[in-house]
Amino acid sequence: MSGASIQVLCPAKVNLFLEVTGRRKDGYHLLATLFAKINLHDVLDLSPAPGFSLEVACETGQELSAGPDNLVLRAAKAFAREFRTGGGASIRLTKRIPMGAGLGGGSSDAAGALLGLVKLHRVESPGTLARLRRLALGLGADVPLFLHPSTLCEGRGIGERLRGVRAAKSLPYMVLVYPDLPVATKGVFAALERPSRKAVLTSLSRLSTLEKKLGKGSPISEWEPFLFNRLEPGVEAAHPEVAQARNILIRLGLRGVLMSGSGSSVFGFAGSHEEGEQALKRLRVYPWRAFLTCALG
Repeated sequence: MSGASIQVLCPAKVNLFLEVTGRRKDGYHLLATLFAKINLHDVLDLSPAPGFSLEVACETGQELSAGPDNLVLRAAKAFAREFRTGGGASIRLTKRIPMGAGLGGGSSDAAGALLGLVKLHRVESPGTLARLRRLALGLGADVPLFLHPSTLCEGRGIGERLRGVRAAKSLPYMVLVYPDLPVATKGVFAALERPSRKAVLTSLSRLSTLEKKLGKGSPISEWEPFLFNRLEPGVEAAHPEVAQARNILIRLGLRGVLMSGSGSSVFGFAGSHEEGEQALKRLRVYPWRAFLTCALG
């Protein structure tokens, strides 16, 4: 077995843009999306052990299985089959990213487990990342994102075809609200009415403009009109709490307010850290989890 224990921070993500561009024969929807990784993390602590075990400390108030269906253990087993190190790991997951929130927490945990096990068992080599990417895609469409080094990534295909996007300035501080309502991604996509080809082409031009504005370091007033989530209206119709949370963030003066992914979390940008703190204070009257965060980097 290898040496010292290690810790991995597993960031959440939000989607600044999400369009559904088609559907594959296997039922997976094709996307054009812009991910931003944010400073809200789950934490993995890994120690050498003969086999694999998982302990979960959930700080979100939700229940999460530590059994074989957990993505962290699935990632660990996939790693063991691929790299055949002969050893395992004792893993502790501290869960801080709400589940069913459109924040990618489970996918990030799986990617973090793969990266942590590579370090724990010292199997880093020039070809290791390519092998991890193959494993990641087998675990879930969002898992490859959390192996990518960029904070901002454009995702195509089912989200696995990734391209880093450069931003000349850091994104503003972000207030993120989880309205204590997990939403099942599968159901959201099943209920979606496919947009027309014309609507998709219009959206893709908006995505291109958004990326150019961010690349130039333009102020939020110039790029917030191009933030978009095709899934938002359907989720709000089925879950009024999501619409309520979004409307409250708008009333609090936050900019570019949008649902992330398939929901249910919503986020908006603050003009300063102080403005974000003021919004958090005013959100305390609601039975929600609220965070002041920012994009990584």
